Amino acid sequence: MSLPCEKDELINLLKVFISFESIDGEEIGKTECLDWIQAAFLGKSESVIQRGDFEASPWLYLPADDCKLLVFAHCDVVPANDEMFELFVDGDTAKGRGTSDMKGNILPFLMAYRDAIKEGSQPSISILITTDEEVAGNTIPHLIETGVVTAPVAYTPDSNDIGIVCQHKGVVWSELIAHGKGGHGAYPWDTENPVWLLAEALQKIREAFPAGGHDDWQMTVSPTTLSGSAARNQVDAQVMCGLDIRFPPELYSSASKALQNVSSVLPKGCELSEVRSASPLSTPEDHPMVLLFKEVAEKTLGTSIGFKREHGGTDARYFTERGIPAFLYGPKGGGLHSKDEWVSISSLQSHYKMYRELFERI
Repeated sequence: MSLPCEKDELINLLKVFISFESIDGEEIGKTECLDWIQAAFLGKSESVIQRGDFEASPWLYLPADDCKLLVFAHCDVVPANDEMFELFVDGDTAKGRGTSDMKGNILPFLMAYRDAIKEGSQPSISILITTDEEVAGNTIPHLIETGVVTAPVAYTPDSNDIGIVCQHKGVVWSELIAHGKGGHGAYPWDTENPVWLLAEALQKIREAFPAGGHDDWQMTVSPTTLSGSAARNQVDAQVMCGLDIRFPPELYSSASKALQNVSSVLPKGCELSEVRSASPLSTPEDHPMVLLFKEVAEKTLGTSIGFKREHGGTDARYFTERGIPAFLYGPKGGGLHSKDEWVSISSLQSHYKMYRELFERI
């Protein structure tokens, strides 16, 4: 019988974990965070830990010889003020940068793995920790393509407790450019102001692809960045609007087809080009590992757990792109990327218990 996860120890470890400023551009902070993870949780494993760096983003990989499951996570976080790298605890709530996305979320697994090793049991689980998820980095696809990382199925707690995630929408970041004729702002009759054309294009997009609601599983197109003239009295010859396009795999088989559909509603004088795209996540809900995880989670957490689809995306998509099923389920938390990011301490303790049971079942 494994011992329970003590609240005081969990809080103390989480306090250290979030203190690392592992943000984009801080390679030393990322490396120090991985050093701590290795020393605090993985040092007694029989497996040989591999370390590396890809595009200034360090990573850690602990492969299991008889791997049944790969657990992956990222320990990079989005920027925040200094106060957010200090843990604030109020009752069952722990606040700070990374408490929910996703240092807090992976902590119960790391503690459970450490304790299983201490008790003489080596879980048939490989572990991958990366540091470039928040900037859509390429560490995971690089490691898979080069044969460093292999797995029959992958799981990450980069989610919350609403349901097991087996589907993400695909994404296309694109640039919508409206062309015109530039000139002086005081003589608009001598120009063909592309801003008006851009406004017409955005209205057509809004009509063709309504936002809908959280429960609507449809393509959405969100205007984000804007750029044009650098002077208040100048009409530029072209203006640009960045678009964030999200599409369900049931509607479009590829990012290019989704982009083509958006292009079809644009007025003459506009063009749409891809900046970056990512595949959707699509894992069968009846996959044996998904069903085993669901059974264990429901038993140990004492609640029925359904499935949910996420409009956003995570590194899980990189695995399904390469034929490796992947899924997500995390502890209770919220406020991601905000000043109010939080995680439930009791939920973390429950997830520790869930992982210990999972180790025995795999």
